[in-house]
Amino acid sequence: MINHLDMPTVLFLQKTSYIAGALTLGYLRLTSAESRGVGLLAASFIILATGSTLAGYAEVHPALYGPLSLINIVLAVLGYCMLGLAFIVISNPDRKIYTTHILIPAALTLATGLITAFHLNNTYRATTFTFLGCLTMAATAVVVFLDAHREPLPIRKLIAAILAAASLLSLVMGLEFSFNAFPLLDVASGFFLMILSKFVLAIAIVIFISERQHIKIKHLADHDALTGLYNRRFFNANTPSQPGHGDAILYLDIDHFKQLNDRWGHAAGDEVLATMARAMKSILPQSALLARQGGEEFIVFLPAKAGDALLHAERIRQAVAELRYPTLGAEMTVTTSIGIARAVQEHAELSDLCREADRALYLAKAAGRNRVCDAELNSVPEHCRRLG
Repeated sequence: MINHLDMPTVLFLQKTSYIAGALTLGYLRLTSAESRGVGLLAASFIILATGSTLAGYAEVHPALYGPLSLINIVLAVLGYCMLGLAFIVISNPDRKIYTTHILIPAALTLATGLITAFHLNNTYRATTFTFLGCLTMAATAVVVFLDAHREPLPIRKLIAAILAAASLLSLVMGLEFSFNAFPLLDVASGFFLMILSKFVLAIAIVIFISERQHIKIKHLADHDALTGLYNRRFFNANTPSQPGHGDAILYLDIDHFKQLNDRWGHAAGDEVLATMARAMKSILPQSALLARQGGEEFIVFLPAKAGDALLHAERIRQAVAELRYPTLGAEMTVTTSIGIARAVQEHAELSDLCREADRALYLAKAAGRNRVCDAELNSVPEHCRRLG
């Protein structure tokens, strides 16, 4: 069916697909908060559609063939440069770019056309267009793929694969135009496949942005905004409801936190919470699950394989006591009390373990604060101690 398409039909389809893609991306740009680069991609589609329209006019208006052909190739170069830059920005919105740089290749193309009139030769113009598409798509595919280490979205590999396939298609067409022979793809078929690749890319970008938003929303739902730690909901959902033998729960509470807020202000309290969270996260093993329980309380699930819970708790207590807060005063110190509860039998209930850890925390505070209390070893406040 593709082999029977004539060039006017192909150019019409190309223009239509670009406009449809631009409208889709434009809507995404207006409705999504994670859309940096999407507007640039939509603009590149509009420019490519304009170039395609001028190419069609050039074929039916011989008197304007020269200027329209030059404008067509200049817009094609500008559109492809914008397209490549847009994908690079979408792939990593934090990447710093200089948008004005994309005007340089288009300006050079315009100057070259005015000096050499290469655009009057269909072979030269088509070769320039396709080889530029090949380089742009290949470079963009590499960038999108390499950015996976920073943001491993499932759709990323598909987008990189589509870009790589579009690059290969442009390479084949460029070689065929160069030798003026089309053993693999005729002109209409090649352009039709290029149209299809751009349309698929537009849809893939919509999915890409949707995945990014979904992950961000999930992160917000699972994490405490102030400390960056997991929140209570995530902890309850991801801790075994029946911990195994030797698994432990740690309850941590900042000593005299209300007085700290009253004296230094809530901003100071926030700084203490965030600093403590970073310190505890760096101390605990990767197998531990640390979360903010609420207010100035934290909770830790330590699987048996993580080692001695009492030792980990004491390391946390010492580290917190040694923390300094320069903005609050060099001499200011903050301490924490910690309660520990271990599962002494299989199929212990998590809720029971949490209650035991909470009781041990109460004993640690009753014994004078800034200490660790083990629910299994300490039944009265006098037995809670500091190991350091």
